[in-house]
Amino acid sequence: MELRAVTDLARLKASIIAGLIVILGMIVSSSQTPMNINLVIAFLVGLFLSASTNTINDIMDREIDKFEKPNRPIPRNGISVKEAYLIFSLETVIGLLLAFYLSFYSFLLSVTVAVLSLVYSWRLKNILLVKNLITSFGISSALIVGVFATSPEIISTDILFFFLLIFTVVVTFEIHKDMADVEWDGINQKNTVPVKFGTKNTAIVVICLYLLGILFYQGILFVTGSIFEPIFLGVDIVIIFALFPVFKLLNHHSNVKYVHKTRKITMGVLFLVTSSLIFNFLTRT
Repeated sequence: MELRAVTDLARLKASIIAGLIVILGMIVSSSQTPMNINLVIAFLVGLFLSASTNTINDIMDREIDKFEKPNRPIPRNGISVKEAYLIFSLETVIGLLLAFYLSFYSFLLSVTVAVLSLVYSWRLKNILLVKNLITSFGISSALIVGVFATSPEIISTDILFFFLLIFTVVVTFEIHKDMADVEWDGINQKNTVPVKFGTKNTAIVVICLYLLGILFYQGILFVTGSIFEPIFLGVDIVIIFALFPVFKLLNHHSNVKYVHKTRKITMGVLFLVTSSLIFNFLTRT
């Protein structure tokens, strides 16, 4: 078994992001930044549970990956199926035990996400939108796992908007990515939105979802009383300029390079929006 195979199965970068989102949940739900061991544990909860989801996904996809992604760990014989199952079990158990340490509510939500991910990988892969919705719920719920670690009694309106923002943006990114993969997905009979409804209709959906995400962002600023502060007005200007190339997806919906270009633009905007929201939560009184 290769060490690299374990990190490849886990999709380490994505799992690190999940861990950071759990920490983010702790920060935005606390009046004071909780600089203690719980931050480390929160990070590890997101890391291990995301890794377990990615590992079981590779296990279930191993036959398809022999043809589509032969360099993935199992097809290239970097790790056996039996070893991959063992890694998946360890990742899941460690992640859930650490979530229980954070709080009982964090544990319950983590169990829910773990079960959904397992059922999805096992039975629900080719159902329209299920992949997009479960992936998005798994990532956005990491925020609430962190919230439950510090404030299990209540979820405030601004945090609810934050959850909806992350959920909406991840769904949009997933569907946006499917636009670029439509030809290959069609050949392999994958049931994605672009395969089912065409790339132009998908472009309309993507644009509408991005606009919905912007509304949730404005909702957070409105609830926290920050909507007219100069820094956030500056972010709004950046968002407006970023919308122009996104709207042009209607004319370039079948251009793979343009689809990838607009995803990079929206990822940059998401980073800016997230940074501004972290600043908002850390500086509010």
